[in-house]
Formats: sequence, C-alpha cells, structure tokens
Amino acid sequence: MSRLRLAGVTLATIAPLLAAVAPASAAAEPCSGPAASDEWPTFGRNLANTRTQEHPGDISPATTPTLQPVWSFSTGGSVNPFGDLNGTPIVSGGCVYLNTAGGDVIALDAKDGTELWRHHVTLDPGTVAGLGGTFVSSPAVTDDALLALVNQVGSPYVLALSRTPDADGEPRVLWRSEPIVEGPGYYTNATAVVTNGLLLAGFSPAEGDPDERGGLAIFDARTGRLLKRVYSIPQEALAEGYAGGGIWTAPAVDAGNGYAYAGTSNPYSKKIEHENTNAILKIDIDPRRRTFGEVVGSYKGLIEQYDPAVREAVDPLCEAAGEDPNLQLIAGDSAPCLQLDLDFGAPPNLFRDSTGRLLVGDLQKAGVYHAVDAGSMLPAWKATVGGSCAACNAAAWASHGGDVVGASSPVGTMLSLGSDDGAVQWASPIADGTHYQSTSIAGGVVFTVDNIGNLLAWDEASGVPLLRRPLQADADESAVGLASSGVAIASGMVIAAAGNDVVAYAPADLG
Repeated sequence: MSRLRLAGVTLATIAPLLAAVAPASAAAEPCSGPAASDEWPTFGRNLANTRTQEHPGDISPATTPTLQPVWSFSTGGSVNPFGDLNGTPIVSGGCVYLNTAGGDVIALDAKDGTELWRHHVTLDPGTVAGLGGTFVSSPAVTDDALLALVNQVGSPYVLALSRTPDADGEPRVLWRSEPIVEGPGYYTNATAVVTNGLLLAGFSPAEGDPDERGGLAIFDARTGRLLKRVYSIPQEALAEGYAGGGIWTAPAVDAGNGYAYAGTSNPYSKKIEHENTNAILKIDIDPRRRTFGEVVGSYKGLIEQYDPAVREAVDPLCEAAGEDPNLQLIAGDSAPCLQLDLDFGAPPNLFRDSTGRLLVGDLQKAGVYHAVDAGSMLPAWKATVGGSCAACNAAAWASHGGDVVGASSPVGTMLSLGSDDGAVQWASPIADGTHYQSTSIAGGVVFTVDNIGNLLAWDEASGVPLLRRPLQADADESAVGLASSGVAIASGMVIAAAGNDVVAYAPADLG
C-alpha cells in the first residue's frame, strides 16, 4: 500500500496539525453539535411529556431568585404582528428552535441567542392558516432534520428542514409530506412527536362539523411517507352520526411498550357522544404488531353536559331541537343540548405512582385532571382543579417525584397533586385568568409564564413563590400574549418564550 509523504513526513503525522489550522466553520457547523443530557429536545422534554429537566445545573430554589438575563431574542413583533411564539423552545445540538404563528422557523445559537437561520413558510395559493397561525406549537428534531406541522386549513402537512444551513445561510427543504388529513376545514393545532423513526401528528376537523372526525397521522420521520391515519371515531360510528374527537396536542409515548396516548376534543354530533370523544385514547404505534395504527383502548372523561343528570334533564329539549342550525352556538356546539366544549385540550403526562404502576394523566377543560392506568385504561383517580370553561384548562402540566404540577383556570392557579390519589399538595395563585402557558420543572423549581409576560417560579416541594420577573424588562419587544408558549430548561439556563420574545436566564454568580 502506498503512503503519501510530504518532505519525508507521513500524512498521518501532519493530519492533527492540518485539523488545528482548518477553518472553525469546517469543524462545527451551526446546530450540528452532539446531543447532550441537559437539552430540551422535544416539547415535553421527553416522550412521556414530564416537562422535567433532570440536569438543571445551578438552578435551585436558592438560586432562582437571582436569575439574570443571559440573552434575549425577538421574532420581530414590531414589524411582524404575527410573530407570536405558541410553543416551548426546542434546544438540541447547540441550537434553540422556534416556530412563529406567522410562518417562520428560526434557529438560534443556544449560547448567546444569535439568529443562525430563518425559513419562512408560504401557504399554498388559495389557502389560509388555521386557528393559532401557521405554526401553533413546537417543532421536533431528528439527527439531521427539523420537523414542523404546517397549519394550512384543508390540507395541513409536515415540513422537514435541514438543521444546518446551506452556503446561502438557509436550511434546505428535505421533504414535504402529503396532507396529514385533507378536507374542508381540517387543520392541526398539534405538536409533532418523533419516536422510533415515526412522526406523530394530531389533526382536527372544522369546529362543530357534524360530519367529520379527528385523529392522529403516523409518518416515517426520515422520508415523510404516510404510514397510517388513525381516526378517533371508527368509520362505522361516523356513518351512525358520531363526529368530532380532534387531537390538538402532543401525545405522550410509552416507547418501551409502543403506545401513544392522546386526549381528544368534544363531540361534534349534536345529540350523541362517542366514547372516544372527550377521552384519552391509547394508540398502538409498534409497526410489528397487527394492531399498529389502531385505537386499542380509551378512557372516557366527563361528558359534554358535565354530569349525567344534566344530560338527562336536557335530552327532551335536545331531541325537540333536532339539528336546526339556528340553534347552534357560534363555537359550533349545540345550545339546546347544553354542550359545553369539554375537550382534553392539554397534552397528557405519563408517570408512575408509588407502586410503580404506569399512569397516564390529562387535564380536561371541565377543570378535572384525570389519571388512568396506562395498561387497562381504567380510572385510577381524578381531581377537580378548576372551573368548567370552554376556553380554560388547556395548559401542559409536568410530572416529577411523585407529583403532577400545573396550572388551572379560569382564575389561574398553580397546583401540585399527589400521583397516588390526586390529593392537592399545594396551590398558589397565578391570577392571570385563562392560562394556556405550559409548566416546566428543574432543580426543585416549577416554572411558567403568565399572560402579563412574567416569568414565575415556585418551590416544587412547598409551593412558596420564588420569582416574578417581567420579561418585558429583559426583552426587545412585547412579551405579553395569551398563547401556549412555555419554558425550556437547558444548559443551566431557563429559556422562556412569551409573546414575540425569548429570554434566556441563568443564576447570578454569587461567588
């Protein structure tokens, strides 16, 4: 075998020297860093949607009151009124990824918040963005791609971008999927979740459409090929007049057993209610099984009238009203039938009780947090945490250390519930009214952002308030916004999104 020599020196000898003088850009492209244990790589921090960072760095109840801004970034709200951030920042490979309601996908340097690239999605001619904007929640990452659900009414789809930019500073479009679902009024408010090479994408029919149903699409995360479209309501039930059951959120995934759990919306049928609406569904996502892509279990939450006695009382009026469109509420629900729009609008959590039993928990708009045996889908416990409200109780909760923690509304309260029985451990006021922002935990501290634009924190064990810091004081634009934004904790920083802004905080150096 020949060997290349330069002045009697082997190439192997000088290779380390060549590497040392090579341009830095050749050594490390933006967003190509190795995965780290202290990242926030998916909406719920992990597939179980615990929203808990197990590697908090110096963040603790003692240091949280000292949090100081490290960097801030604005999506450009002063010139782009649709720059709202509706999701939790994704932190992976040295970058922070954001989606905006106006259609921008943005990558920032996680160290200093510098914008590395931006890609704008233009909707197809003749189409519009659905409720919440072009992007309603967080993107998802794979080893080489960033995946986002485009909320295009009538034909929402998945877009795959390269994580690293090309020579022009733009990411490459790797692929665009076929529609997640197709038909008048269909949209997606869901968050993409990637597991075992699969991408899960929830979808919903037009609000109140009595002839359509929601569900979950399963794609090959590498190629964008549609593998299965799982409807919450079976075809035979749809033919019988059942409708509704959209999936708005990020499913929780039991990766070890190959099941996804997703909450569904209310029934759009006016006088009948399918068991898979206002429900938590268990969906088989293991391609090796015969039941792959099927609903294999469900738990029914509170019915549309909240209480069976109320339903019984209004049934005669509901029957007499028939399907008269003049008697429908503007939201599409039935006034004579007293439909209250009690979706499972929050992402579910997977956690274990003190016996080790795996539970799936989810917050219903009825103001009730339900905990269900993840195997049998039988009820374990439920706890009333807020009021019943069509626009309430849709914020993501967190789970950690035997407790589930999150915000309820319409008043706005942060609560901690015991995972064994749902008993309230503590409750502390947020007082921001309808609260959509997610809850996150790190280092024994509970974090959220309120509607006024404050970063809030509590001691996880006691509920004692630790911090109320206005993001407006540390950001370039308005950090106020009623949106489903959230807080990521990564690389020892608290990275909070609100309105058009992201601000990264770290404990002050008291040494």
